[in-house]
Amino acid sequence: MAWLSVKLDWAEHRMIETIRRLLARLPSRSHGFSSSEDSGTAGEGASPSDEGDLPTNFNSDSPILHPKQDEVGIDPFARAIARSIARADASAGLVYAINGVWGAGKSSAVNLVLHHLGDDVREGRISVAAFNPWWFSTPESLTMAFFAELGVTVGKSLDRQAREALAKVGSRLSAAGPFLGGLASIAATPAAGAAVAGGANLLEWMSRLDTTVEKEHRKLSDALRNSGTRYLVVLDDIDRLGTDEALQVFKLVKSAGRLPNVVYLLAYDRTLADKMVAERFPSEGASYLEKVVQGAFDLPLPSSETLDRQIVRTVEKVMGGPPDDKHTRFVNLFHDIVSPVLRTPRDAVRLGNAIEVTWPAVGSDVDRADFLALEALRLFRPEVYRTIRSNGPMLVGRHSERDRNQEETRRRYDAIFLDIVPGADRTFVEHALRRLFPRLDAVWGNLWHDGWNESRRDRLVCSPEHFSTYFTFAIPDGAISMAESQALVDGVGTPGATAARLRAGLDQRGIRGGTRTALLIAELIDRASDVRDEDVPGLLREIFAAADDLNVEQNVARGFLSHETNEIRLYRLTRALLIDRMPVEQRSGLVRDAAPAAALEWLATLSSGYGAVRNARGTERDRGIENVVDDETTDWLLELSRDRLRGATVDGSLEAHPNIVSLLYRWRDRTDSDEVRAWTSRRLEAEGFVVSLARGAVQESWSYAMGMFGSLGDRVARRSFHRNNRSLGTILDVDAMDRRVAELLDDELVGGEDRATLERYRTAPDQSADEM
Repeated sequence: MAWLSVKLDWAEHRMIETIRRLLARLPSRSHGFSSSEDSGTAGEGASPSDEGDLPTNFNSDSPILHPKQDEVGIDPFARAIARSIARADASAGLVYAINGVWGAGKSSAVNLVLHHLGDDVREGRISVAAFNPWWFSTPESLTMAFFAELGVTVGKSLDRQAREALAKVGSRLSAAGPFLGGLASIAATPAAGAAVAGGANLLEWMSRLDTTVEKEHRKLSDALRNSGTRYLVVLDDIDRLGTDEALQVFKLVKSAGRLPNVVYLLAYDRTLADKMVAERFPSEGASYLEKVVQGAFDLPLPSSETLDRQIVRTVEKVMGGPPDDKHTRFVNLFHDIVSPVLRTPRDAVRLGNAIEVTWPAVGSDVDRADFLALEALRLFRPEVYRTIRSNGPMLVGRHSERDRNQEETRRRYDAIFLDIVPGADRTFVEHALRRLFPRLDAVWGNLWHDGWNESRRDRLVCSPEHFSTYFTFAIPDGAISMAESQALVDGVGTPGATAARLRAGLDQRGIRGGTRTALLIAELIDRASDVRDEDVPGLLREIFAAADDLNVEQNVARGFLSHETNEIRLYRLTRALLIDRMPVEQRSGLVRDAAPAAALEWLATLSSGYGAVRNARGTERDRGIENVVDDETTDWLLELSRDRLRGATVDGSLEAHPNIVSLLYRWRDRTDSDEVRAWTSRRLEAEGFVVSLARGAVQESWSYAMGMFGSLGDRVARRSFHRNNRSLGTILDVDAMDRRVAELLDDELVGGEDRATLERYRTAPDQSADEM
């Protein structure tokens, strides 16, 4: 025949090379098993021989190989299938199917079935071929490989005629012609394999396969019926195939693959498989697979408790268990957020693998319960996770809309956070958000929370300072790391260490302009309960002595209804260190001990604060705040600060103080206006004194237009300057001051910053005129 001499084209050369590569693999096969390294499905040789050989990483996404690795209860199910495969009547062939969703453990079940068939395999009663159809990209190549696998497993125990019959069946069923079908022939017929390997013309050998599929199938069936061996063909991950390839697998098993003593174990997702069948054969529906499979078994899903235990073990290994004081909150978040999204063993593995990678990057700077919950949402509810990440200002901190239309607020939150999910998930999402962000209890439950210091201390995601850390895995500009926080707390017991850290923070500026000192003081406030009782006296003395140095202009927080300074922060710190920790008598004693060495302005401010709380008691101004010290100590502090202020007029420290005007008011409050005015009048002759007074007398204010009656309002604060002559008149002669300012401005030798200060004083409007 002339056409037999036609030179092989490029495609034929590729096919011959493919055949040679498969032939090279055949001698390495043992007991009919594919390499477990390639397939992921274990055969006898791949099964661990004892417990010591078992992998110890239970978070691996690889299927398990041994019953001792079974954490989700698959093994009894697999053992039952194995018994049936070994004992059931297979005279007409059998097809078993393990049905389970993606990640439910189908491959693990297959491996356990093979494990329980190990004795039958070793003793020659069963021969196994593990076939991976997803290696092949077309129905033709899949058919070729299918019969090649049967040739290796089934053909080795048959005579030459039966092996050739198997090869011919494969050849005739291959839609790609003799090259694809010929691969099965080569696998079954050593002579043909040798011919091809030696360069002989494969087409010439294939031309001799002149017979019918029915005849060869009958010949093969007779040989298998009398072979005395049962053959098990495993086809896993069928649902990973495309529709055409999956249907080709079912077709092969249903038709030519049904042979005596040949048992198939299929693994797939029945729902996906039904969809594939319906796509090609709408009239068949579920009945198609029922004609293929005799024994279909639904893989038992593990209980939620089993999956919970699986992820909890990973949490304990990676994160460590929650401390006792955080245990309840951890369990609440776990059962309301994490547990509901774990449906399959693979879900638990995915979440475990995720936290093994992400937790080390940021673990010490976030709360483990919040982090685990957000990772679960990121993996299994990504639309909820993205919405949280994009709407932080609506979630963190206190709810600020108590006086607004609550129903309108709820509708707005519903639209953003709940309408993005199906109706059945709305309750889950609402509960998850309320667990993570207590502010939402006010939106959806009309419940307002306190305890925001604890949220900052514990670095919860609901804290504005720490929210972004959960999503950027980095410490934001407005927070400090847990390592730095712990070092700050640990250093409290070392004399001078805390004051040194706070002073050093003045030279460290953030991107928002403030210094790091404000962050350090805020961290000490949040972690005041972590300071040991015996370290409190020393810390108070350091704070009292360094307070004036720390109260820098750069750390004034300005904004709408906000004017917090480091001095105010330090005042809050002293309360956090003393209130609720010890009785008032002990607190008073500690303050008396620290006060004599206190900085001048701090002593004046502190005593005024205690005096204000004492004087408001029983009046409309009483806010029910417990005073830090008793009344006797309050009086003693006021007298001490008065004497210190008087002494400062003698040694020059009052005149040099940057907040001299504020101190003059404190002095006035402790004596009378005449005493203060007499001293300031004497000092008006000094140029530097006048400049200091001018600087302190002008007050700076920041305001926002709120946007009413159609106005959009301001997005940034507006700065303005003013002075209050009525108030200034209680500490100095305002007219005399005005004259001295005018004289100095007329002096050409006065320039630079001093001139600007005097000019601002002269032009600043008198606010007291507006109060008339």
